[in-house]
Amino acid sequence: MENVEFILAEFGEERINNGGASFGELTLVDPTYATFKKYFPDAKFTLYTDKIRDNLSDNISQIIVEPPFERAHHRWGNRCNDYYKVYGLLNSEADVSIAMDSDMYAFSEEVKTLPYITKNFGMCVPANPRMQVRRDGMIGMDANYELHEDESRGNAACVNMSPLSVSKIGRISSFRPLLESYLNIMLHAPVRGPLAMWRAMWCTGLSPLVLPYQWCLCGSGREDPAKILNDSGNEIVLHVGHPEVARRYKV
Repeated sequence: MENVEFILAEFGEERINNGGASFGELTLVDPTYATFKKYFPDAKFTLYTDKIRDNLSDNISQIIVEPPFERAHHRWGNRCNDYYKVYGLLNSEADVSIAMDSDMYAFSEEVKTLPYITKNFGMCVPANPRMQVRRDGMIGMDANYELHEDESRGNAACVNMSPLSVSKIGRISSFRPLLESYLNIMLHAPVRGPLAMWRAMWCTGLSPLVLPYQWCLCGSGREDPAKILNDSGNEIVLHVGHPEVARRYKV
């Protein structure tokens, strides 16, 4: 397996999850750290944050930063998370770097295939169950997509923001303009991460490999989120920040 680094980003005084889940006594970076460490025992884990966090494993490197966003904004923490995950990808020295939210659960050993897929295609992003840019970019939190802003009218596939993976072996240079464009968009016109990624893709004409829903199984507004899949039994990563997902899979 290639040299792998996981990038996490957590900001603010309290852990607040927009999916509605409460993580009780889990650390700030769990269940992501605990479940992915199981399958990637030799990987490096790096946390971007605004202050030193106690009670984290010594295996997690903490990088303290001063975020460029208005702290009073109700989405300050989310914008910091979306920005520094991609910032971390660009600044990682690992062969393969993978940016994650902290409320993800590695459910299957199939997760170990991600570095190989990433190495082959250069960059991977997960599919978004809202499917269309126009839907996610118009009804999602911190979204402001306008149908007239580009010729697609939002009729392209939208993506999610965890896991994002980039390979520095062979093809990273081809996706660097996309990642740099994303950061520039977030700095000057911050929005939800999936919408900023779409705008960067549209501006650069670069599109990563889109991973299927099994890589980021989210709640779909139904009691049984597995219904979003054509079948069950192939789930790889669960977004347990959505309580219905955690209930369905008893994790």
